[in-house]
Amino acid sequence: MKSPTYLSFSLQMSPALSQAQTFKRMAEWVSKVNSRKMRNNGGNMEIAPGIHRIICRFGEKRMVYVHLLIGDDAALLIDTGCAHNPAQEILPYMQSIGFDVKNLTTILISHSDIDHQGGNVPMKQAAPQALLMCHRLDEPWVSDTEALVNGRYSQFETDHNIGYGDAGKQGIRESCLSCSVDMTLSGGETFRLSADWSVEIIHTPGHTWGHLAVYDPRSKVLISGEATMWTSILDEEWQPAMPPTYCYVDTYLATQARLLSMDIDMLSSAHWPVQRGTAVADFISESRNYCLHVESKLLEKARNEGPFMLREAIETLGPQLGDWPQETNQDFSYGMLGNLDSLARRGFLQTERNGDGLTMWSVTP
Repeated sequence: MKSPTYLSFSLQMSPALSQAQTFKRMAEWVSKVNSRKMRNNGGNMEIAPGIHRIICRFGEKRMVYVHLLIGDDAALLIDTGCAHNPAQEILPYMQSIGFDVKNLTTILISHSDIDHQGGNVPMKQAAPQALLMCHRLDEPWVSDTEALVNGRYSQFETDHNIGYGDAGKQGIRESCLSCSVDMTLSGGETFRLSADWSVEIIHTPGHTWGHLAVYDPRSKVLISGEATMWTSILDEEWQPAMPPTYCYVDTYLATQARLLSMDIDMLSSAHWPVQRGTAVADFISESRNYCLHVESKLLEKARNEGPFMLREAIETLGPQLGDWPQETNQDFSYGMLGNLDSLARRGFLQTERNGDGLTMWSVTP
């Protein structure tokens, strides 16, 4: 059987980072970030003129960066964190830099996920004049927490017997205060912030169908959210917290190709250090290569071991593919299922049901 290829990227030509390379990269990030902590208000900073990066903490050591863009005529907040983050970090940061929340004109949610939309209600309460927006494809989950729980966080239960349980789902509900959006986008829109400053909305699907990034042509900064997810999602100490949760591999890889074609000097993402210069292309390429590496490991497992369930793939391959805490291995359901579905669509794997009605994968004869 031939080895699968994606776009122009061959599996054999696109190895993932070795464990040693990964640890070296993270050590470099930790060193750089620690050296800046005394200068950037504990992780918050203005990364380019008018573009502020605000750290929002949740869980034990998890964090997400939201972004505030302040122009002469308008101001844009990208993401709202979890339910507690507006009061805990976002509004205090605005006050610390002298920005009146009454001047916030737009709240843009990059995609449907608890730590990106969870603070929507408190932010709208603080800034009722601001228009809440997201991509039209993510709108059903952004507007309704229960739809998010049932659609995103329960999607593996029926076919794979993998889920968050009642307690986990209740925790999601408590941390995610959703409300109806005021306007939906498709990508390609331009937001005017000042007479001489506009930013562009870029559709970057893969993690979700309607993921959006924001590009500033003036400073060549891309605020990427989770459009490109490296080899793991990191915690506030830049250590692996969980596997990358890309979902739709075809579009995810197409997004990586699009990002590599853009003129980006700085990449500011949701869970990773700011990347500058040549490190931008390295980060995006490593994200693409890791996705392809996971695909190759799944295909190898199917060839060598025969039919397997998603849970079995996660249990055997998870420890080989990352150094995140064992309890977050099940979050590989998103990425691995994306890879498996892609391999099946392209004819390399086939599916069947076992006696319990769960999906199994094997090599196509």
